Amino acid sequence: MTTARLTLFLLLVAPVLHAQNGSEVYLLDLSEKAGTVVLSNPRNVSNKPGYDNQPFFHPTKPLLYYTSMMPDGQTDIWSYNLKTAARIPVTQTPDSEYSPTVLPSRAHLSCIVQRKATGDQDLVSYRLSNPKQTELTLESQKMGKVGYQAWLNTQEAVVFVLGSPPTMHYLNRKTGLDTVIARQIGRSLNRIPGQRAFSYVEQVGEMWRIRSYDPTRNLVREITTSDPGFDHYNAWLDTGTLLESRGLDLWAFSTETKQWQVVTLPADLPRKKLSRIAVQGKRIALVLDE
Repeated sequence: MTTARLTLFLLLVAPVLHAQNGSEVYLLDLSEKAGTVVLSNPRNVSNKPGYDNQPFFHPTKPLLYYTSMMPDGQTDIWSYNLKTAARIPVTQTPDSEYSPTVLPSRAHLSCIVQRKATGDQDLVSYRLSNPKQTELTLESQKMGKVGYQAWLNTQEAVVFVLGSPPTMHYLNRKTGLDTVIARQIGRSLNRIPGQRAFSYVEQVGEMWRIRSYDPTRNLVREITTSDPGFDHYNAWLDTGTLLESRGLDLWAFSTETKQWQVVTLPADLPRKKLSRIAVQGKRIALVLDE
């Protein structure tokens, strides 16, 4: 990758930009029939001008968390109730919170926090029953600015650390282990359903490869390739199907047939660029440009 392209990439991967493009979070019904992903009933759940992004479902409660930018450019985490359609702010601080992720304990929400005073990007957990109770999980002054995260359990995680190149670190809070697993990675880190493993996207030469990492065996495996012309956002279905957004389209990869198939989007979903994806059971959240 040339210096100019790498610089552009790093600007894009930083979760904090003062001029984020406007985006909306849509909720849709999801099913899979004979290996084909079927989406229906789209509704705009963020429904305001500006940046609304980075959706994450609570694993057991009818809540969808997302990042929402305020008029002054500061961001908070909001929740959308899937039953009542109520939108409620979860965090309300002078700093900016990004990338909400419910921890496996289900009692805490982990977020990237950009400090208003310093620009540092720390990893902080918030107690969901009282978001004013927080714990500093990772300090960027010690390991670099954190961009994204995925958790295996309350002790093990992988995180995206900004740099040249950006790197994926495997962290074990119990043992204190911090190991760089991959370099020149994309922004999508996910736990693979039914496995003690994570998926990520890594550039190798001119190709972008979707890989898995099993920390128990310290094993990296190839899953498939990602289209190099797009932003490499992925999400897993419980069935083992992998989704990827590519511009205006959504694609599905079968780990059984090893084939990609385009997903037919509902006619009443706006035809806009897709980016981030979140899945929980029979629901899917898609981020679309405004």
